Amino acid sequence: MTVLPDVVEISAQFGRATSPADIWRAVKAAVAPLGYEHICVLAHQADLRERITPAVLYFDAPQGFADALDRAGHGPNNPLVQRALTRLEPLAINEIWAAPLSDRQKRVLAFISMSLNVRDGFTIPIRLDETLDGIVMFGGLKPDTSALVRSLLHLLAHCAFKRARELAEAPVRKKKGALTTRELECLQWTAMGKTDAEIGTILTISARTARFHIENAKRKFGVSTRIQAVAEALKQRAIAA
Repeated sequence: MTVLPDVVEISAQFGRATSPADIWRAVKAAVAPLGYEHICVLAHQADLRERITPAVLYFDAPQGFADALDRAGHGPNNPLVQRALTRLEPLAINEIWAAPLSDRQKRVLAFISMSLNVRDGFTIPIRLDETLDGIVMFGGLKPDTSALVRSLLHLLAHCAFKRARELAEAPVRKKKGALTTRELECLQWTAMGKTDAEIGTILTISARTARFHIENAKRKFGVSTRIQAVAEALKQRAIAA
């Protein structure tokens, strides 16, 4: 019986993420038990038909793999990408193998399969608007490709892509008086109900030093209580809930 990932928990992880890479690592961890060992995320660009390296947003293949594909001139003959450019729905790798392919297209699929130990998976076009925004590819040796998992991957890919794009496009703001690592640690333990003395024991510092860091955090946030400081840190996703 297939045990599907907890979509609610994954959504919570998306909310806590601070970078696009956090999003895709969460997705990869969620789908790994289903047999998906690799994820490739591409942004739609004008030259995507010719090469993928400039379009890579996330790829857990060995370093240089995308460059190797492009240097070999495989771009125009990569059916995983070419088919996704004109599709609306996910396409299984085995479906592509079963379709009429040129010898060069077969060589590209064989190269990817042997290099990454990928035998099946899904290529999912991402269309947040009416136009193609990107492509998410899931692959593995013997992944679960049931209809239920296919639908789950389709949903996860779209939600993850949207959230990752939001994080990538968010303006980078350097907060005045940003908290130090130690101040954040003290606030994290405060959020868990620990006293100054308990925090001191956990972090191997004195209770007075723990209180000093919390007071600094309060001052930087412009609040008067430690509860308010914790609330502000949670709001900014500086600490975990």
